[in-house]
Amino acid sequence: MRVSTLNTLAPGDAELGVVYASVEGVNENSYQECLEKLTHEAQALGATAVIALQLVQSQFQWNQRTSLLATAIKEARQSS
Repeated sequence: MRVSTLNTLAPGDAELGVVYASVEGVNENSYQECLEKLTHEAQALGATAVIALQLVQSQFQWNQRTSLLATAIKEARQSS
């Protein structure tokens, strides 16, 4: 699955909606764990890519979390 912070769609791509994932912790593994959850949510919508990826890592003493938000899209033509 293609993951990009860019927010542009290629001609023929379809926007499927916004996907969100969040995990406890702000550490070496939390970003990857959160990204895996996010891509799973996007694939469940039929997405082949996510764009406009936004990362929020909160490190408040009582609530350390890593969260990702992105737009799920179905690419008209997948790259090989």
